[in-house]
Amino acid sequence: MLAKRPIHPVFFALYPVLALYSLNTALIPIGDVVLPLLATLAVTCALWGVLTLAFKNAARGARGASVSVILVFLDGHVWEFVQRNPNIHDYFFNKDSMLWAWFAVWLVAMIAACWKWKKSDQMTRGMNVGGLALVAIPILSICASWFTAWRGTTVREMTEGSVKLDTSNRPDIFYVILDGYGRSDALKRVIGFSNDWFIKGLEDRGFFVAKEGHSNYCQTELSLSSSLNMNYLPEILPNLDPSWEDRKILDRLIDKNGVASYLRRIGYRYEAMTTGFPSVHPASADLWQNDAKGISLFAGVVLGETPLPASSGLAYMSQFVSRRLMIQAALENIGAAAVGGTQPRFVFAHILAPHPPFVFGPNGEPIRPARMGYTYVDGNHFFQNGGTPEEYKKGYAGQATYLSNKVLALVDQILKSSPRPPIIIFQGDHGSKLRLDQEDADKTDVNECFPNLNAYLVPAQVRAKLYDSITPVNSFRMIFDGLFGDKMPQLPDKSYYSGWSSPFRFVDITKRLKPASLN
Repeated sequence: MLAKRPIHPVFFALYPVLALYSLNTALIPIGDVVLPLLATLAVTCALWGVLTLAFKNAARGARGASVSVILVFLDGHVWEFVQRNPNIHDYFFNKDSMLWAWFAVWLVAMIAACWKWKKSDQMTRGMNVGGLALVAIPILSICASWFTAWRGTTVREMTEGSVKLDTSNRPDIFYVILDGYGRSDALKRVIGFSNDWFIKGLEDRGFFVAKEGHSNYCQTELSLSSSLNMNYLPEILPNLDPSWEDRKILDRLIDKNGVASYLRRIGYRYEAMTTGFPSVHPASADLWQNDAKGISLFAGVVLGETPLPASSGLAYMSQFVSRRLMIQAALENIGAAAVGGTQPRFVFAHILAPHPPFVFGPNGEPIRPARMGYTYVDGNHFFQNGGTPEEYKKGYAGQATYLSNKVLALVDQILKSSPRPPIIIFQGDHGSKLRLDQEDADKTDVNECFPNLNAYLVPAQVRAKLYDSITPVNSFRMIFDGLFGDKMPQLPDKSYYSGWSSPFRFVDITKRLKPASLN
């Protein structure tokens, strides 16, 4: 069949979508891949059919369809090359301005591909074999990734303390992650942003704000896997291999986390609110509100790789609008969760802000970067995708200002609506990342990306156990000890850097962290 029948358009249509997914298996749910895959196949096969009718030859039509799909998905890579070369970039001020050049290349390639060549059978055989070999590469990579994520991975179960728990006092517990919200001193020094008014607003409402707080890890999945399971990752995953690159196990730790399991055992209902970050996927919650709107991140990236004029506008604009709507909906859902109910609730919320993408100005007005497409990237990856330090500072400060105002209003709403005094934690999973190198701790300003917002509204018996240098790994240990009398030992407050491509190779940078007074 590979020798005579032209089936290579199917392989070339599958390859770009599967290749992109193979590089992001730990980040992208497999369900998000289905629609782009089917759409690419459908368009390719439709073009194949049209060309076959036009040339009255299936082999010539197949060659035209395969060449077209290759050029379509090469467009994004060509644009990245243009952006990195200022001399060329002067001729193409944005991606859509390359459309005429792309069309000229496509026309020449189509003429060559659909020409009535004498050795048509050999060309068909070669393209079939080449297409099959090409698509096999990401498929094998995906299978290897799935296998690695599940091979013999064991999770150490968290056990209750040695005393009988006092569960007579069971307030609602709100654990709200403000992704990338840094500590005040670090934000002033690096971003040039003062949120003293916000911290004072929290303290005036009874919050304890840790003045020397810092995160245990500088990546969202690592940080939440640790804080929601009240331990460091090597302890949670006893057979953890530092060479692992796949993060799927972290997604499982966030979903079926120890804090929720603990609270469920003593009668709590687990509710979760998220804002579209694929790795925070709490499907095991009793109620999960994600308010997903618009196209997925994966579909947007796939579309953005093409030269379609709408791809860089419609897809990305849809995602910027979607991001704003999801953040607003999540904040509203948190407030609504405080109303009524006899069963105590554990409400976990992950708000992807002030972390990029920057979609809100300081007054809540919609914004989007001038040159960047829609992306979650941070640190030096932000600049590799076209962002500038000035855009990062302005975008971060504006989004943090908007978010801080919304948080204070949310606190007032929760306190007014709650039938009994609640516990509320606002925490940055890490700090801002203007000076983070995603692969090198020595090139990273650890005194920016580790100092985090860490604020607690808790009963007096819990507040007495809090301290200025507390880290997220100890948050629920202190709460469960003070609230329920569960004697959980305090762990050392450590911070570990790891690179994006090697998330489990931990470097202890605790001694490099400076006190807030020296930051």
